[in-house]
Amino acid sequence: MKTKFLFVLLLLNSLWIAIAKEKQQPTVDFKTAQANIHIDASAKQVAGTISFSVNILASTEAIFIDAKQMQIEKVLVNDQLQTFDYDKQKIWIKKTFKKGEEYTIAITYSTSPKKAMYFVKDEQGNDQIWTQGQGKDTSNWLPSFDDMNEKLTFDLTITYAKGYEVIANGKLITTEEKENELVSWQYDMQHPMSSYLVAVAIGKYAKETAVSKNGTPLTWYYYPEDKDKVAPTYRHSTSMFDFLEQEIGVRYPWQNYKQVPVKDFLYAGMENTGTTIFSDAFMVDEIGFKDRNYINVNAHELAHQWFGDLVTETSGTHHWLQEGFATYYALVAEREIFGEDYFYYKLYESAEQLTALSQKGKATSLLDPKASSLTFYQRGAWALVALEEKVGSATFKKSIQEYLTTYRYQNVTTADFIKIVAKHSKLDLSIYQEKWLKQVAFPSAEALKILEKSAFIKQYLTLAQERTQPLIGKWKTLANALRFPVNDYLGQEVINQLAGDTSKEALALYQKAFESGNTFVLQSIAATMNKIPKALQSDYENILKSESYAAIEPALYHLWANFPQKRVQYLEETKTIIGFNDKNVRILWLVLALNTSGYDEEKQKEWFQELTSYTTERYGFNTRRNAFEYLENLEAFTEVSLKSLAIGTQHHNWRFRKSCRAMIDRLIQNQTYKKEFIALSKTLNKEESAYLKKKLN
Repeated sequence: MKTKFLFVLLLLNSLWIAIAKEKQQPTVDFKTAQANIHIDASAKQVAGTISFSVNILASTEAIFIDAKQMQIEKVLVNDQLQTFDYDKQKIWIKKTFKKGEEYTIAITYSTSPKKAMYFVKDEQGNDQIWTQGQGKDTSNWLPSFDDMNEKLTFDLTITYAKGYEVIANGKLITTEEKENELVSWQYDMQHPMSSYLVAVAIGKYAKETAVSKNGTPLTWYYYPEDKDKVAPTYRHSTSMFDFLEQEIGVRYPWQNYKQVPVKDFLYAGMENTGTTIFSDAFMVDEIGFKDRNYINVNAHELAHQWFGDLVTETSGTHHWLQEGFATYYALVAEREIFGEDYFYYKLYESAEQLTALSQKGKATSLLDPKASSLTFYQRGAWALVALEEKVGSATFKKSIQEYLTTYRYQNVTTADFIKIVAKHSKLDLSIYQEKWLKQVAFPSAEALKILEKSAFIKQYLTLAQERTQPLIGKWKTLANALRFPVNDYLGQEVINQLAGDTSKEALALYQKAFESGNTFVLQSIAATMNKIPKALQSDYENILKSESYAAIEPALYHLWANFPQKRVQYLEETKTIIGFNDKNVRILWLVLALNTSGYDEEKQKEWFQELTSYTTERYGFNTRRNAFEYLENLEAFTEVSLKSLAIGTQHHNWRFRKSCRAMIDRLIQNQTYKKEFIALSKTLNKEESAYLKKKLN
């Protein structure tokens, strides 16, 4: 009898949980959240209290709050202790919540988050903590809501060690020194947002500030040692902010805008409300700016402050309303900086990629929630280009303004957007929707018609049609494309068509290409010319003095390989160049120096130690991956680098983790390395050791 009674209770419990889960969003409206938390880097732990204000829209017997793998100390409802159920995923509060009444729910908790909040060390060895909640992950470190349709205002008070900068969404109200060398940072938000946009970043940062035309405070954070990278990294930031606000036609919706670089970020950047976190790989100096700048990511995440943060998709089916819009407006902002040719070439590039995807049978509809990033981002942007082409720029802009104003701080569907455009354009958009939103194959023919409105694209396509022709028949066309001033993309196309040809006719074209001094042309030459003709040696050597790390790296290798008698000279010329944040030029230089007979033999050991050090956790995963790949080619792993590789198998960045695991799979085919890994497994932590032992067995 007792067993049957328990079974009935369990059944009823499951039923009310299912009902509550299904109906919570329209039944319960969480209005505000005030969190007071303490973060401990040494323990990798978060602890504190979060208090919610709740409006009950329809009487219910239960509500829930998402909270993954936490220790829940207590729950209070209107300051009274409340019993609750917790399944390590959700906190279930069973109570009669009456329609029309307001309640306060306070949760005291602690957790050691396995994802969404990451604890790393910067290159100087200082603590760095940052969050990434995209999707449904914020509830791993803060009781909140996986459903992006639940929007509320978050105010965070964060206590952390003195001497660090603590950054979160909203306006900093006050800092207060506490006992034990701790400081509390109190942030205020004025408008609601989805939980996945809550952000925290903590580290040793300096900052620069500016003010937009409308008076919005702008803050750019950087590592103190990166002072010389601030201007090139954040170049055009203020003007882009002003431009996008004018172009979109709706005032920036948040109190301020902050940008924070972090180590080992999961993506290029993330548009947390008013607080973009981005990969420190985009921190570049004046030379790096020409090769790998932050402009596109900067503009993309800024555009998300309207498209994604102000108005948010209801579900993944409408994900293009965020990513497609942000991609489109980033491209429009870049057009303002880099010009029309850049704008159309980027559209051409993405059209080529999307067409190839269709030809391989891998394309998906833009409204497929499982579509690829290429579809959501690039095809989404194309859908907007095509829409603007159809309805006209004035109508398009007017529609965007009404869309953002009507649905501000709400969730939207594609139908919501199309309805507004149809109203303003007075057009039947059904064919447009079928072709650009619902059709699986990318509308390549329609895209080409739009592209051919650009005289530059017509010229480029004419040049590209020469790819299959012999050089003798197209020499004049290629030569004309190299007339000064050389267009970046036409110049690159010429070099790609030459493809390392060393005939007399080709050498004459290469000579013209070198004389152009165009950075992008030099990059293409360095990347494609493996065998360097003696007649071009002097010109090719000048690439080592160019302002392009993307050109210097391959040029150094090819010169070193082609002219052994001058290896020492090339190494001497480039020994102080570091390159990008991943130290691409420096790591190659070390490898070449170690393989140059008789070159400064007293420093060989020091150089090898430096190369090995780049595999360790002190450095970002891009630097580590570069070093690992060279060491594998050299067959020169040491105990230090093998241990670093094993540690990398548990890294939070899945791409780096995957590359480390694949490399170990290759290395253990060698019995010597296999024995070293067996010995190393005893020195690793539990997860690393378990993974390695599984592989070795």
